[in-house]
Amino acid sequence: MIQSLAFVLLLTLFLPRHTEEKLRYRSVTAGAAHTCGITATKTYCWGDNGYGQLGTGTEHSSTVPVAVTGDVTFASVSAGDGFTCGVSTAGDAYCWGRRTYERSERGRPQRDDTPTLVPGNLHFVQVSAGASHACGVTTDRAAYCWGANGSGQLGTGDTASTFAPRLVASRAPFESVSAGWDHTCAVATDGAASCWGDNRFGQLGDGSENGSLVPRPVSRIHDFVSVSAGGRHSCGVTARGVSYCWGDNFHSQLGPAPAGTSRLGSWVPAAMGVGHRLAAVSAGGLHTCALTLASIDRVVCWGANREYQLGDHTFVRPDEVLLSQALFRGIAFVQLDAGDYHTCGTTEQGAVYCWGRNADGQLGDGTVRTPVRPARIAEPDSTID
Repeated sequence: MIQSLAFVLLLTLFLPRHTEEKLRYRSVTAGAAHTCGITATKTYCWGDNGYGQLGTGTEHSSTVPVAVTGDVTFASVSAGDGFTCGVSTAGDAYCWGRRTYERSERGRPQRDDTPTLVPGNLHFVQVSAGASHACGVTTDRAAYCWGANGSGQLGTGDTASTFAPRLVASRAPFESVSAGWDHTCAVATDGAASCWGDNRFGQLGDGSENGSLVPRPVSRIHDFVSVSAGGRHSCGVTARGVSYCWGDNFHSQLGPAPAGTSRLGSWVPAAMGVGHRLAAVSAGGLHTCALTLASIDRVVCWGANREYQLGDHTFVRPDEVLLSQALFRGIAFVQLDAGDYHTCGTTEQGAVYCWGRNADGQLGDGTVRTPVRPARIAEPDSTID
């Protein structure tokens, strides 16, 4: 009996450990074709790496998470189109990947393969990466933007692009900022929202189609807790848990709006009838996802679904609205982010699930196949660290 017990104990020492605790993520961010997530000590990215946006020091893409190079610990990160930005625990801003407007003599975009300190000696509490620009809020609640500025998305009063952050032309103390494709939105500490940049689809929410080089107040609603700038639309959540969206609606990305809202869009905020109070909303390229305050059905998504970015493999015509909350039952999400054509979320247990386009491995499940339902990301690649 003693010999048998000794044999069992010896065997357990050499058998593979399949019950090791999986990595726990605090948050995840979805970009155009790549994704990044933060754990307690490290930042991981996966997907397309053609511009070095994974931050590994190489151009090798990855279908599973790989650790970002360097000894910087990030408090938050934001994935854009071909680049990533983050705020360290010390309040410094770093970006890596495509330098959004600088090009070399041969016409290729300049790039940084590893996290590079954003110039200006500023300290940030939050940054947001868009299609070709980035913005952030500093510790003194001022907003700064940098990158391409052809549509005035930097909010500086002109269309001059810049590598170094420039102060947004507003005296309002900002709580947060969100960079979209060619426009930007922000929420002031008093709950008032403003947007600037391209407005051809009404994505600034001021009741017009006129673009703006400086922040312009969003009409009607004045108690936002957060606002998200997407491709050609914007959405926000109020202190009462009500969601509003405005801008382009060709793919129903404004959601189940009240009767009378045009399929062409809305120039002012329109309340979304999702049936739940919301904690957060994230505007993607042509779709939107929201996190509800319900004990079940915590995630609802609507809009374009050609890439299954709503989490449902059922094809939905552009003029239809799909609320895909039933698909996520049993997954207790606490945070989510909608990218251009995919979406990811973090659960209470620190797991990350992604759904949508996966041609570049941006879902992180080790494949380039598009799954029919949300896929849990794989464990990090320990050979690239």
